[in-house]
Amino acid sequence: MNRIIITAVAITLSTSVIAGNIPSYNSNDTMHVKMQGDTSKESVLNNEEMQRLHKEMTLFGMSEVGMEARRKMIGTENGRAYHSSLRAKQKNTAG
Repeated sequence: MNRIIITAVAITLSTSVIAGNIPSYNSNDTMHVKMQGDTSKESVLNNEEMQRLHKEMTLFGMSEVGMEARRKMIGTENGRAYHSSLRAKQKNTAG
């Protein structure tokens, strides 16, 4: 009985430690981009570094290079803002 409890506690603690290390994505992080209008969206989309990372991400897909580009984009506020602006631009042109 004690082993079961100890195992359950260990699993709970390790899961909470892992969950604490995962960066959370909150749509409010890029809310300022949505509120500033099209000019700021365009300036975000003109970021050459983000354009390069997005190109690597789409060209190389699930390879090591593509995954590294994904990690760099998702891990930064600029990358999340770039994707948010890109989605908004695509939504505006599609419909």
